[in-house]
Amino acid sequence: MLNKNISALGVALILTLAVSVPAVAQEGKAMSMNDLLRQVEQGRVSDNKENKAREARFAQAKSEQQKLLNETKREKSGLENRSQTLEQDFETNDQAIADLTETLNQRLGSLKELFGVMQQVSGDAQARFESSLTSIQYPGRGQFLEALAKKIGSSAKLPSLDEIERLWFELQREMTESGRVVRISTNVIMADGQEAETEVVRVGAFNIITDGKYLKFEPLTGNVSELPRQPEQSRFVNSTSDLFNLDSGMVQFGLDPTRGGVLASLIQVPNLQERIQQGGLVGYLIISIGIIGLLIALERMVVLGLASRKVTAQLASDAARKDNALGRVLSVA
Repeated sequence: MLNKNISALGVALILTLAVSVPAVAQEGKAMSMNDLLRQVEQGRVSDNKENKAREARFAQAKSEQQKLLNETKREKSGLENRSQTLEQDFETNDQAIADLTETLNQRLGSLKELFGVMQQVSGDAQARFESSLTSIQYPGRGQFLEALAKKIGSSAKLPSLDEIERLWFELQREMTESGRVVRISTNVIMADGQEAETEVVRVGAFNIITDGKYLKFEPLTGNVSELPRQPEQSRFVNSTSDLFNLDSGMVQFGLDPTRGGVLASLIQVPNLQERIQQGGLVGYLIISIGIIGLLIALERMVVLGLASRKVTAQLASDAARKDNALGRVLSVA
């Protein structure tokens, strides 16, 4: 009886556990679904807020872009109107300039040809002065002549009376200085590259020298420098010393009328040593053969001279002498 009750109690306990476990599982499942539903609902609300904020930003950006577009269109319209106004002003001014130019040409008359000649003379004088040795004493003339030529060529302004007189003065001074021999001091670049103030003599517009040396003038830089080498002909170099040390009177001088062209050719002429070096081995062989031939010729001249003297002495003597060919022939006879 007791065993039956225990068995019944165990069966009841097992049934109770079996019923309670599904109930707990169903309750947990229901809680998870509720949480999921709540999270989905919250996410949807958050997405709606973000979308509305994004739409608001887009609407604001669209409004700003539309505002910028309207401002750009207004600015474009204003610039187009200004462009039309400027074009009209340009055409008006261009026509006014043409009318004034025509009036100026009519009033100038023959003076226009005169100013054209002045412009040409100014340009030619500028090129001549820049390469002239007189620029060492009178620098800055090229800038004045260049400005004068541009002023005349622009037709906007006429040269003043002072400018015309200065042009005449510069031309006259150049002609006068071209015939003078003057002593001046200027910076000279030596052959070793050092620069020093040196007393020089300018011979018109042709040459510039110092004691025993010809000098060279560089028009592009305005520098005076020694020639790389002096002419080999001593008469030219000596004439520079004679002229440099001359106080008064006249002296012979090696003048280069080409203003440096002849000197450039003379300094390229090789001297004797350079000619021998240019000949190389063949040149040395020819010189050696020539020296040997010269020695042989000298030896023959000495021998024949002695023999001639002995023969002459034999002719003057009655006794035969064996120190000469004639005496030996006479002694045999």
